[in-house]
Amino acid sequence: MRQQGHQRHPGGAILLAGSPSMLSPGALSLMERLLRTLVEAGVPSEPRIIAADTLLGHVTGFVLQEQSAPQTPAVTAETADLRERFPYVFQETPLPSQDEKFQQSVRLLCTAFDALIKR
Repeated sequence: MRQQGHQRHPGGAILLAGSPSMLSPGALSLMERLLRTLVEAGVPSEPRIIAADTLLGHVTGFVLQEQSAPQTPAVTAETADLRERFPYVFQETPLPSQDEKFQQSVRLLCTAFDALIKR
C-alpha cells in the first residue's frame, strides 16, 4: 500500500504550520504554486490570498489532527456521559474514513472558491 506524503514525512505538517512566519524558499514555493493554481482557476485577486491561506491552513490542521489523534479512544463512563450530553458531536451514523473526510472537506472549500469565481 502506498503511503501518503504526510505519512512518509510526519514532521512536515509541523514545519508547514510555522511556514507563514518563515520566508523559506520551500514555504514560498508552495504558496506560489497554490496562488498560481487559484489564478488559473479564476479566483479573483481580492480573496485569493485568503483562499490560499484557508486551504493551506485546513490541510495542515487536518494532518496535525490526524497525526495526534489516538487510534482507538477508550470507552469510559465519562465518554458515555459526553455522548449523552453532546449527541450531534457523537452522531450514531457511520463516519467516513479519514481519506473520505479529507476529500469531502477539500471539495467543500473548492465549492466556496467556485462561488468566488462566479460572483
